[in-house]
Amino acid sequence: MISWLRAKTIRFLRWSERHTKTDMMYLAKGGFWLLFGHIAQLASGLLLVIAFTNLISKEAYGTYQFVMSGAMIITAFTLSGMRNALARATARGSDGILPYAFKKQFIWNIGIIAAGGATAVYYFIAGNTDLGVAFLIVGVFEALISGFSLYKSFLVGKEHFRESTMLGIWRRPLPVIAILITLFLTEDPVVLVFVYFVSNAVSTGLLYLLVRRRYPAPETPDPELMEYSKHLSIAGLANRVSASIDTVLVFHFLGAAAAATYGLALFPITHFENIFGLAGNLVLPKFARQNITALRTSLSRKVGIFFIAVAGAALLYAVAAPYVFELLFPVYPEAVLLTQLMILSILMKPRALFEHVFIAQGMRQPLYITRISTALIKVVLLLALLPAYGLLGAAWALVTTHLCATIITTTLFYVYTK
Repeated sequence: MISWLRAKTIRFLRWSERHTKTDMMYLAKGGFWLLFGHIAQLASGLLLVIAFTNLISKEAYGTYQFVMSGAMIITAFTLSGMRNALARATARGSDGILPYAFKKQFIWNIGIIAAGGATAVYYFIAGNTDLGVAFLIVGVFEALISGFSLYKSFLVGKEHFRESTMLGIWRRPLPVIAILITLFLTEDPVVLVFVYFVSNAVSTGLLYLLVRRRYPAPETPDPELMEYSKHLSIAGLANRVSASIDTVLVFHFLGAAAAATYGLALFPITHFENIFGLAGNLVLPKFARQNITALRTSLSRKVGIFFIAVAGAALLYAVAAPYVFELLFPVYPEAVLLTQLMILSILMKPRALFEHVFIAQGMRQPLYITRISTALIKVVLLLALLPAYGLLGAAWALVTTHLCATIITTTLFYVYTK
């Protein structure tokens, strides 16, 4: 029976390749493991969100969300582009690049420590000791996590998706169990931040050492890796700030409880968006080896197919959201309308395939324009809509930003691939 199903599946995938003009066998094999890992991550993340929203106050959860968003912005002050640059270099055959990339990343992570320390000093001066301590923790441990996490990019570049997924699954229990135990003992955001970062630093560090032992290739210096990662990091600075600035501004304008509601409404949207990150991991090695003319010819059709699939998923989510939130998050009814509105942003995310072409092909200028313009648009819209319309204004700012980013990215793709 298993052999029969396998044969039928392969036959269907081969048949679909004639219509999608895509290597469906590659997508099915690699995509299965990436999607499996994402489902495991979603399950553990959902478990934690349920615990956060039902065990602690909105104020405590909102403060925790604010620190997590601040941590994302702080990670921009290092070689944040090293991950994609490393995956690209590995896909092109540089097996000894991981230890070299780790050393360089670790040196540049001083920027994370400095940014975390500067943020902590600001809050200490402002008289908020809790946030001051929290950002000291962020600065120290995020510097470690950022370096250790490079093992994933190395495995993606080698197209070892199964190994990357299984290691990721083995990594999750320690942080999840540690945070769940802490939630039953305290709702102090500082303690929760400490447990989160320590447990993730330990689990990620162990996996980095394991991957280095499995792939003991001698270190291979690569000046091009550093140059390209710097360019990606400059472009990524705007991208990382843009990704988290909404929660930060909601916290400052509307308070911790509003930040908790906004973060909860955004949680499903973030995981939908992570699927596009998975697609990027899957296609980046392929895009790095393909001719740009061939990519221009084939990609429009794939983006269209991707859009149809995403539209169906978004519609199902919008219908199911009221029932899901009533069941899992009964004290956050105000988050339902927000999340239904935010899901519209997902319709514009298939443009991510165009962005991955820019990354894989080393097309720096369109990448700069896309990332920086998107960040500026989002900040301007948030500052205009958030104070006037509250959380609904923030949601509309998110959707409008994605629409503008889609127009800009699509236009640049066709201009720069002529």
